[in-house]
Amino acid sequence: MTISNCYVWQWLPGETEPVVSGELRFDVRGRQNFFYGRSFLDRAAAVPIYEAELPLRRGLQDPVAGLGHFSCLRDAAPDAWGRRVILARLFGQSPLDVPSILDEGVFFMHSGSDRIGALDFQASATVYEPRESDAASLDDLSRAAECLAAGQPLSPDLEAVLLHGTSIGGARPKANVTGERSKYVAKFSVSTDTFAIVKAEWVAMTLAAKAGLEVANVSLTTAAGRDVLLVERFDRKLAGAGWRRRSLVSGLTVLGLDERWAREASYPDLAERIRVSGAAFKKDARELFSRMAFNVLMGNTDDHARNHAFYVEGPAIRLSPAYDLTPFPRAGGEAGHGMKIYGQSNLSRIALCLDSAGSFGLKRDQARHLVEDQIGIIAGQFDALCEEAGMDDVTRRLLRRRAVLNPDIFAGGCEDLNPSDW
Repeated sequence: MTISNCYVWQWLPGETEPVVSGELRFDVRGRQNFFYGRSFLDRAAAVPIYEAELPLRRGLQDPVAGLGHFSCLRDAAPDAWGRRVILARLFGQSPLDVPSILDEGVFFMHSGSDRIGALDFQASATVYEPRESDAASLDDLSRAAECLAAGQPLSPDLEAVLLHGTSIGGARPKANVTGERSKYVAKFSVSTDTFAIVKAEWVAMTLAAKAGLEVANVSLTTAAGRDVLLVERFDRKLAGAGWRRRSLVSGLTVLGLDERWAREASYPDLAERIRVSGAAFKKDARELFSRMAFNVLMGNTDDHARNHAFYVEGPAIRLSPAYDLTPFPRAGGEAGHGMKIYGQSNLSRIALCLDSAGSFGLKRDQARHLVEDQIGIIAGQFDALCEEAGMDDVTRRLLRRRAVLNPDIFAGGCEDLNPSDW
């Protein structure tokens, strides 16, 4: 299944309706090129999709050297869960039915339109037809997610329901939900979960907010008898009868990497990109350091570069609120993170965080003070928040010291920070 081209539609700053910005083409090998439309370039309010990859100029543009695609457009495509939904809808549950090669354009064109950021992909350059529906209830969405996660066949109605989750990144079951004043990403628990992961994420996100980190607003609810985490979207704002969309790119895109080189991503390198292109280096670099330390303390080892995002503000970038903060229990002590922390090491150690403090514009004693404050909040409020979430004792014991404040993270010179009586 191949798609030779599609049109990129873009929500300009402050607008509630999109305009076509250009055409994306795919050659026979799937390699992309793009050009802005003349009418778009003639707009006084036109802004580039992402200056570092697609500057606002005439003519055909190719991806940066070493890439076969535009990362800023890939950020608007579905990720693991969304792709799984699309493949199930197109080819059924059996992996034998799936063609060995699928163009990226297939995923662009078969995912929902309410995707992350300010872009969408359409077959037409003149008529915008959104692929979305707000008819599904949380119960319907939860049941559909459970069926797909368990490998069960989907009814036609449930197939339509799952379109809500095709445009969002991440590997876990999720869907878009529209409320009266806000939009949300609903993240579902399923029967294959090995622990109460939805409640664990709520606890971690709430602790992060209490520790002073800038995070997306979250709330817990239930649907079809299962836990659901509602994450308020920070790329949408209600304006009259419409929604403004805010442009976003991932940390992976900011670093100029793709999935093949994702393990090369590092927090200090991301801080350097903020120094070069950021709208507020001091604020954002301090925030990024705080998130890195928090991920180590909470045992969130799935902190890869796609789980960090930046607003695009013309040629500048600004760190978005944090999301996807989830503690993951481990059998032993030592663990690695999705991004490198200092030098070539991604080892989950507070000492490495302190060693890298200078990259974030912090002195070592400032960084240590930030870490001490986080430890106090985590140790002091973890149990109360687990209670508030209704978390079972098994999950709480699984997280405590096996993910959250794991003793190994204090090795290498920070043993005195370990709240050993916790």
